[in-house]
Amino acid sequence: MKTGIERAKELFIQYSGNRFYMDLNGDGNEYEGYRVSEETEEEWRKEYLVQFFEQRRYGKDALYSYVHAVSFLKSDRSDECWKSILYYPIRCDWLDDVTILYMLPTSFKLAEKWSKKGHFHWKDVREYLQEFEVFAQCIRKRIDTGTLTRAEDYDLHEFSDPVYVEAYIKDLQNDWNRLLRSLAK
Repeated sequence: MKTGIERAKELFIQYSGNRFYMDLNGDGNEYEGYRVSEETEEEWRKEYLVQFFEQRRYGKDALYSYVHAVSFLKSDRSDECWKSILYYPIRCDWLDDVTILYMLPTSFKLAEKWSKKGHFHWKDVREYLQEFEVFAQCIRKRIDTGTLTRAEDYDLHEFSDPVYVEAYIKDLQNDWNRLLRSLAK
C-alpha cells in the first residue's frame, strides 16, 4: 500500500505537475489533500528529468517519456535543461528513426513556446536548423535505401512511404523557418 506522499508523487508525475488536468480527471482534490509543498514538487520534477536523461528507452515508450519530459517544461518556470530536451531526439544515437520523427513536432512546439518567453532566439533556431538538416539528410538516405529504422512496437506502415516522409520533413523545416523569420524581425 502506498503512503500519501508516494501517491501524491505518482499523481504529480502522471500529470506532469499540471493541476488543470488533475482537476479535469477528478484527481485534483485528492492531490490537493496531500498538501505538497512547491519545493517538493520542484524536487520531483527535477528528479523526473534527471531520470529521463539517464534511462535509455525505445520506441513508443521513448516517445511517451519525451512528451512527458517536455510537459514538465511547459510550466512558467525557467529551466536549464530545456535546450537538452529540445535537441534530445536528433542527438540520441540509440533511438530509431521513426521514434525520432514522431518526437520532432513536440520539439518544435517546445521551441515555439520558449521563443515566446524570450528563451530561444533566432540564432538558436538557425543553429537547430543546421543540425536538423544533417539529420534530415541521413533520414532521406535511409528512406532511399530502405533502411529506415523503427522500433518493434511500430507498425510497418508508419513512415514507410518516401513521399510522405519527405513531406513530413519539409513541413517541419517550414515550421522552423517560419519561426526563424518571426524571431529575426
